[in-house]
Amino acid sequence: MWHRYVNLPTPVHLLCLGTFINRAGTLVIVFLSIYIRTELKLSVELATWTIGAYGCGALLASVIGGHLADWIGRRAVMLIALFGGAGVLLLFSTLESPAAIVTAAFGFALIADMYRPAASAMIADLVEPHDRVHAYGLMYYAINLGQSIAPVVGGYVAAYSYRWLFWGDAFTTSLYAGLILFTIRETLPRRTGQAGSNPGQFSVPLRRAAVHILKDRPFMAYVLASFLSAMVYMQSLSTFPICLSQNGIGVATYGRLIAINPIMIVLLQLPITSAIARYHRGTVIVAGTAILGVGFGATGLVASVPLYALTIMVWTLGELLQAPLMQAIVSDMAPVNMRGRYMGVFSMAFSSAIMIGAPLGGWVLERFGGPYVWGGCLAVGLLASLIYRSIRAAIAAKP
Repeated sequence: MWHRYVNLPTPVHLLCLGTFINRAGTLVIVFLSIYIRTELKLSVELATWTIGAYGCGALLASVIGGHLADWIGRRAVMLIALFGGAGVLLLFSTLESPAAIVTAAFGFALIADMYRPAASAMIADLVEPHDRVHAYGLMYYAINLGQSIAPVVGGYVAAYSYRWLFWGDAFTTSLYAGLILFTIRETLPRRTGQAGSNPGQFSVPLRRAAVHILKDRPFMAYVLASFLSAMVYMQSLSTFPICLSQNGIGVATYGRLIAINPIMIVLLQLPITSAIARYHRGTVIVAGTAILGVGFGATGLVASVPLYALTIMVWTLGELLQAPLMQAIVSDMAPVNMRGRYMGVFSMAFSSAIMIGAPLGGWVLERFGGPYVWGGCLAVGLLASLIYRSIRAAIAAKP
């Protein structure tokens, strides 16, 4: 099992290392709704709308980052995004007015999230199709290894000073950028000759690329199902911490609870990725998405810390089945000359989920209560699972 990960190209390992460093310091977004609600004494709706603004910025970043990754290069986009994002975080830490906070959340995501489709496209450039599940699985492992540290550390840091959350996040983001700057070369295929000797084949105009993607019906259905699934998952960052707070559960306990998710992924992701690689990808994603919906739906039935922990374990199991396959499927669906753009459109599913799902969840929570939020999560999760089922044949692994 382990040799499949060890034998991946060195730049993939470096990207995973940088991702771990960055995610270990991803402190702001995890505690943003609590920071706005408890530290700044602003409303629940503003907290969730701020996360929605972050999602709006991330949505645009997905499009821009994917396009630029195919135009000026993966490495250049990542450097701009990470160094720029660190600068915005430092500014963000000084803001207190509602308008400034919402604007900063939007601006931070718009700049920082451009690196995501570029990094995904770089992995596809470096790794052969039969090893991409393991490459993306290793990346996801690095993400969650970092995230298993961030909530616990962030909970204690926030108890001391919320401003340190912003500074620590900016520092680790800059470290990731420095690693890329000094150790990783550009992988854009037209510069490396990866797909042949004709660089012109990579100069696909934006409009023609957009038309091609929109006509790719299996891919668009895949993006829709991913959006719905992510809508459910994003409640863990927006309405879930608020629900816990309303039930008298403090920020440090929330940090320990939400850390269950990345800890499970750290312990189980690599062996599960190797195990599911032998099965049809469509079947695995259908099952994982249904389990995700059930786990979040069960949140409305519990009120104690141990039972909240149990629901987190259930939806994390669904995530463990989904996550390592999702980008590998996109890399197989995408033409070589549009990898960045396909990854950008796929990233839009998650950005849109933050933009829409967070404020929608807050609106439902404020007006109708938690049971309606979690019942909606169950329904949306099952719908996403059915859409994945409808395109099962189109998302089989490439030979």
